[in-house]
Amino acid sequence: MSKIASLGSRATKMILFDPESAQVNWPQMITRVGKAWEISRIDHVDLLIEQVAHSQVDAVFVCKSLKGLIEIDLFRRLQEISPTTLRFQLGTSIESPRSLAQKLELTHRIFERPDDVSQVVGTVNYLLKISRLTSRSKLRQFLSKENDIASAPKVYHDLNIELNAEATHASRIAAIIEQDPALTAKIIKVANSPFFGLPRPISQIPEAISIIGIRKLRALVVSSYIYGHFPPHPKWGHFSFEDMNARAILVARLAMDIAKEARAPKIIAEQAYLAGLLHNIGIIIMASQAPGLYQKALQLAAHENMPLHAAERKVAGFYHGEIGATLMAMWNIPPRAVEAILLHSIPKLSEERGFQPLTAVHVADALIPAKMGNTNLPINSQLSEAYLEQAGVRQDLHRWRLMAADYRQKIHTATSDQTNR
Repeated sequence: MSKIASLGSRATKMILFDPESAQVNWPQMITRVGKAWEISRIDHVDLLIEQVAHSQVDAVFVCKSLKGLIEIDLFRRLQEISPTTLRFQLGTSIESPRSLAQKLELTHRIFERPDDVSQVVGTVNYLLKISRLTSRSKLRQFLSKENDIASAPKVYHDLNIELNAEATHASRIAAIIEQDPALTAKIIKVANSPFFGLPRPISQIPEAISIIGIRKLRALVVSSYIYGHFPPHPKWGHFSFEDMNARAILVARLAMDIAKEARAPKIIAEQAYLAGLLHNIGIIIMASQAPGLYQKALQLAAHENMPLHAAERKVAGFYHGEIGATLMAMWNIPPRAVEAILLHSIPKLSEERGFQPLTAVHVADALIPAKMGNTNLPINSQLSEAYLEQAGVRQDLHRWRLMAADYRQKIHTATSDQTNR
């Protein structure tokens, strides 16, 4: 995948929701930069919902107002009725950390300067390509082999509702998770692994909430469900799914630490953790669903000394990042996390500037070494310093290498402890 496919010839349909007439001239500003977007301006929420529900709308731009909670509710409704429609906010204002976190989960981007139309147009076109890539019929057909995987598990759906409520209660979070005893047991087991790094063992979900945090726990719910739903084939012997999960935990932890060190907003660090935990679920899904096909990809990568993602595309027509991102897009995980899962091995395809969850996940994955079972094939990404230069963070790489060295020591210690048991 040397480039992300073009948008094609279909007209791009946009809606500008501007109830306070704050951006009356914005559609004309877009037109002046030569972009043939079909932009409708709507000022009533019911009409907006009707349009999105009954016609193919590529993106909705919501103008910032003084009623932040109304915007959050609107973004949530848009996500529910048309998950593939991109959601943007035009303009910003001072708001609570909770409100900002909710918007960063529900929107694809928040444009602080709507009048910078070149930047807006470039970012939106890039995200449209991402959206259409993760909507490819070939990817969805592969995932449809499991009829019940297209929708997120009920526990994840309920957790999202609780997280986006005006007030979140730990007792309700615990009750939601504990409705699924098998999932609860898996989460407790993973959280108590030496790779997770908790200060003490836990035995109950309320303990996990207080120590781990709600959003990190939600990430564990998704990961545990995937690994439970896609077990290794009985004859599979090329690598351990359990080892893959253990490494993903370390990538997630390092990605979150990198985001914190970069002084990214807390919610961006949490999305980096989520994407780090899920970055290689496509490998698990492909190896579980099509073990023979995936064995060919492994052999090709080993024999031809080519990156794993390139071998996967040559054999299957897609790579594991595409499979993982497509499923997570279907589950409505935060859009920035979907991008990180999709591009973690090939970040040079990103057209973004600045620090993103992708930045943290790519670096963490590249700096934590791993071999693919008996093929001795590396599964971690090859560090792209060109991408880091593009993102404007290359000067921070030396500090992140030092952080990664600590995690490599944790791998050695945890592995030694398990061997000696």
